Amino acid sequence: MYRYREIYSDIKRDILTNHYRAGTLLPTQEILTEKYAVSRITLKKALNLLADEGLISSKQGSGTYVRPRMDNQSSELLPLDLPIGVTYSHRDQKISSQLLYFNARLPTEKEQQNLRVAASDPVYEIKRIRLVNHQKYSYEHTIMPVTIAPLDEKILSGSVYDYLGTYAKIQLTDARRVVSAESADEETAAALDLPIGSPVFSIEQIAYDQKGRAFEYSVSRFTGDRSKFVLDIHLNRLY
Repeated sequence: MYRYREIYSDIKRDILTNHYRAGTLLPTQEILTEKYAVSRITLKKALNLLADEGLISSKQGSGTYVRPRMDNQSSELLPLDLPIGVTYSHRDQKISSQLLYFNARLPTEKEQQNLRVAASDPVYEIKRIRLVNHQKYSYEHTIMPVTIAPLDEKILSGSVYDYLGTYAKIQLTDARRVVSAESADEETAAALDLPIGSPVFSIEQIAYDQKGRAFEYSVSRFTGDRSKFVLDIHLNRLY
């Protein structure tokens, strides 16, 4: 990976995890070039990528700011255009998990294709309910290669992304998402306390780390009356 993309991923993670808070100044370019031991040109390429995504904005004479993201509703919205989980999108609220199923097995053909693993490579299968302020919010069915990191029930009761970032040094930097409206099947209805056939919002996702490796294939289904999503659109800079 090019150095400027590594810096972009690192700063982006710090923004999404609220290390650099919305509305505040980023460290100066002098500080950032020293921190990452790169030239101004390399740093500028990273900052341009962040600006293209609408994460930062520059004000002449005052510096570069972390751009607010719909401040009046940010605690209720899951952004579709940013690769983050519920823990970060709802970080001002109480987030918890209810583990329904956890085991290891061999991958299906579709999982092999999405995760780029062989038929003989074991994967974790995880089913859990995510709760926001003690209310059921989503039902997640997640597949991860066993080689990514050791997992257990204690880890799965919290934020998996936090664990992967801290202990496995894996950063979620990119994701491919397919969104759709569905009718709740028997399994989803039971998990979310819904009548069978109730409308649910589905996000099918392949998540990639900072090295471009697919480390998660998941399908998350959200209750129609408790879920809100946002998609910010930004015009790319012309070079």
